[in-house]
Order: sequence, then C-alpha cells, then structure tokens
Amino acid sequence: MKYNIKYWIILLPVMIILFDSCGKDFLNRNPLDQQSSGTFWKTKADADQALTAIYSYLIQGYNYTNANNTGQGWGAGTPYWETLSDNAYSGAFSNVANGSIEPTTGTIQSDAYNTAYRAIEACNVFMANIGNVTMDNTERNTYIAEVRFIRGYYYFLLAQLYGDVVLTFQPLGKEAASYQLGRSPKAVVLDSVLGDFRFAAANLPNTAYKGHVVRGTALGYITKVFLTVHNFQEAAATARTIMTEGRFSLYTGGYRKLFLKSGQDNNPEIMFSGRYQVPNAYSPADYLYTYSASFQPMGYLVNDYECIDGQPITTSPLYDPANPYNNRDPRLLATILVPGVLYKGGIAFDPAAITASSGFLNKKGVDSTRATVIGTQSDQDWVYLRYADVLLMYAEAQNEIAGADASVYEAVKAVRTRASVGMPVLPAGLSQDAMRIAIRHERRIELAMEGQRYFDLKRWGTDRTIIPTLIDPSGSPRKFPLRDTLWPVPQSEMDIAAAYGNKIFRQTPGWQ
Repeated sequence: MKYNIKYWIILLPVMIILFDSCGKDFLNRNPLDQQSSGTFWKTKADADQALTAIYSYLIQGYNYTNANNTGQGWGAGTPYWETLSDNAYSGAFSNVANGSIEPTTGTIQSDAYNTAYRAIEACNVFMANIGNVTMDNTERNTYIAEVRFIRGYYYFLLAQLYGDVVLTFQPLGKEAASYQLGRSPKAVVLDSVLGDFRFAAANLPNTAYKGHVVRGTALGYITKVFLTVHNFQEAAATARTIMTEGRFSLYTGGYRKLFLKSGQDNNPEIMFSGRYQVPNAYSPADYLYTYSASFQPMGYLVNDYECIDGQPITTSPLYDPANPYNNRDPRLLATILVPGVLYKGGIAFDPAAITASSGFLNKKGVDSTRATVIGTQSDQDWVYLRYADVLLMYAEAQNEIAGADASVYEAVKAVRTRASVGMPVLPAGLSQDAMRIAIRHERRIELAMEGQRYFDLKRWGTDRTIIPTLIDPSGSPRKFPLRDTLWPVPQSEMDIAAAYGNKIFRQTPGWQ
C-alpha cells in the first residue's frame, strides 16, 4: 500500500528548513526521494541535513510560528495521549477516549498512522541513499544505526496501536507495486522493530545522551518491546544491562527541572527526547497548558498520589480534606497545577476562571510561572525515555520472573527515595501480586503526563476494565468496546487500496 505519497515527496526539505541549518535555498533542491536527480546524497553535509530532518519528527505537529496549532499527541503535545487513559481529559481525542472511534474519526486515530509512515518513509529514503554519500564508513554506520532506531520507534508505535501493519524497508515509489502491499502480522512487525533496535544498540556509541540516540536509548526501547510481548526474562536482562553499564543515572537536580530547559542539558537521566531550540524550533507548551483548559489532568490521578508517609489518602492520618494537597508525594505539585498555586506570573490558579472543570492543569514540562501569552516560544525538550523508566521496567519484569526480590525493591527504592522526591521505601515482605500493584502505581505517578499511561494500560490488559469506570469532567461516561484494543486504519487508506484494486489490504478486525 502506498500512503499519502504527495506528503512524503516534499517532507524532508520542509522539515529541514524548519531548522534553517543549511541555507534558505534548500527548498529549491529536488525532492530527496529522487535519487536520480544527482543533486543530493553526495556529501556528508547532505547526510547531516537528512538526519536532522528525520530527528525533527520527534517535535513534529507544531507550527513553530503559530501557538494555536497545538499538534496534540506529538512533541510537546505528547501529554494528550494521557487523555486516552484515566489520567487526563481533553475534547481533542474525545471520540477515541470514549469508545466512539471509527475509521473516519481523524485526530490521533489518523495522525498516528500517517505521521508514523511519513517518518518511516523518510528513514527508508535515507537508508536507500546513504551509500552514495562520501563519508567515513564508521561514521556512516553510526548514521544508519540512528535512522534504523527511529524507523523501529515508529513501527513500534504502529504495532501497538493498529496491530498488523504494512511493513516495508524500501522507499515507496509511483509504480503499481507500491499500491499493492498488505498488512504484515504484528509479531513480524515487532521482530523487525527488534532488529532495528538491536542493530542500533550494537552500532551506536555507548555514551551519555546529548541529542543523538545512543546505545542506551536502543536498549531502553528493546526493554519496552519485550515488556509489551511479556517476555520478562529478556526485558529484565536488557534493563539490567543498561543499569550495569552505568551510562545513566537519576537526576539529582530536582524532579521538576527534568522537564524544564534549565535542567535538561547534559542531564544524566534523559535517554531520548525531542529537542527544541528557540528561535528555530519551539512549541506553545507554556501557553497551551497554562492558558488553555483544552487539556486537564483528572482527579483519578490526583487522588492516587500518596501522602508522604507512603499511605494512600484513604488511610493516611496525614491527609486533610480541607488542605488536600499538603503532605502529599512531592511529585504531585511538580506535575499538576492545583487550585491556589501561583501561575501566569503570580496569579492564584482558579479552575472556574478558565473553565477547567476537572479542577487541574498540567504542570510537567511547563514553566507555569511565566506570564505566558499566546505567542510564547517554549523551548523545553520533550523527554521520551529516562532512566527512572528503565528502573521501573526492570522492577516490573523481574517481579514477574522471581517475585519481589531484593533487586526489585532496590530499583523501586531508587526512584521513590531520590533527591526532591523522598518518599518512603515500600513495605517489606510484599507478595508478587502486591509488588505488581505497587510497581504499576509507581509508574503512574512517576511518569504521569509523559504520554505513557495509555500504553501501560494496553500491555497490562487493564484498559478494558479501567476505562469504562471513568466519567469525564464533561459528565460523559467513558466506554471501551473490546475492538478498541486495536484501532482501525484511516478510511482514506482503505479508499486508496480500493481505488488501486488492492485486495489484500484489509481493515482492522471489527471495522470491516
């Protein structure tokens, strides 16, 4: 199947110009997927331009000069994935969130498909042409490893959302064969993802992360894939490799600063991110999350933060309903803007004043203290993977293998007790089931607003039981038809297949 090729043809030059790294005349060059043009893919500078364009997908979705173009789901709009879970609410993805998803739904249902394939096509174009570039072979291999990682990253997203998907490692042209591809089984797609990630892990430098993916980045995502398929032995072993190699550590400069620009350069905890740089690439995050009520954390999440004695609010003697945010896990006030807290240059947050019906706004990845206006250029990097996640993935996998052994306790303890958090260690003697519950709670709290909760619920199989219990701030109940475990591909793709007589490209079961 050949997807939206008109976008792919122009993609790389368009994304490169956003970064303005190579001169204003770049748009006059021939499209990068046209190898025969002979005007590109010759020098290392060409390869650098193309690689920069591929990395730019990690912040795609925003119009860098118009803060109204929110780009929900991508870059600094990644928190919108939380609205598909019990953590947050937004009208932007309401059809998907409330179980009314259809092939024609659009928003994230189609954006996830189209954006991922555009990124994959850019990677395949790169792979098909990098051999023509005059450069050192060792350096070329590193570039290939970076691009294969990013290709695997987007195929991993597709497989989680749509299951069986079109799998191709060559650029799609205009020949008839490009319109006749079918969907490969999810297991085959995930095998290819692991192949890309393993190649990356074997060929990337084993160093700290500074904007380009490194060995630890690839190992972290290998761990995620193994957790997704419930291969706990391999997941634990891969996470343990990251821990043993010692290239990453928990940041000691403050939990909140992990998500603000001042704490992100050379941060030892960050393993993968989408990097913004004013004035060439910026997001409207500070405006979006502090002036707009289009994204709201929900009370289900807020109530799940423990008190500082490690007990839930339902049993802790420290919980005061009259002052519900006192004596709580410090990550609560670092993540969620609660009523009465100063924001927007010194104003006390009043949910009613901006119609935030849930009572809360997002604070993670947002400089909520600035007097934000709609044109604000936010430069916080969006963090996709960090070492705390690796520790929790290790704890989860190892607990499934051996129960709550000492290494499981140590991994969770490191996350809970680090500087700026200081929560108590878990009670001794937890059963495997009790530790599983504790780890899942810890993931929810530690990674809240980072776009991971929805995917955690999917791989745990708890989406189908948790989501139907939710009532949105709008008063609408959530639903979760079982077919929603996988999404339909956009109807536009089915129409293209039909127009070209493709008989093997079929809709996701449940939407035929």
